Amino acid sequence: MRKYIRTNLSYLRFSQGRLSQKAVSDATGIGQKTLSALETGASKGIEFNTLLKLCTFFDCSPSEFLIIEEEQQEMPPSDQSRQKAKLLVARGLQAAMKAPSATPEQIWAEFDAVRAKMQQAAERALFIRILNREQQEGPPPG
Repeated sequence: MRKYIRTNLSYLRFSQGRLSQKAVSDATGIGQKTLSALETGASKGIEFNTLLKLCTFFDCSPSEFLIIEEEQQEMPPSDQSRQKAKLLVARGLQAAMKAPSATPEQIWAEFDAVRAKMQQAAERALFIRILNREQQEGPPPG
């Protein structure tokens, strides 16, 4: 499988209090178009000066900002997978129709609770990854 490099910019913005690209742009002097290209993967690379500004702003290392991933090969779903998906959607719709009605505020509160759990899990995973890297490489200098 081929490997590629992507940025962790969206996660870092989210973990720093859901910062907007504009807020990061204003604080670092990096253009919003550049930030957007880095975040969406449209950028072909990153200048060292830009990397330094972002790592300084987010108080992270380049290895926490840049992530190497393996490109996933897309395989068409099998007929069995499609059938399972149809059944799952049908069950979900039936459950939704039977569920008691909820106000938009209740729905958003539940959504925010799930999002908070996901954020905590992502933060734990990043922390564990950093700890594992430090155990393998030793603590960062300084």
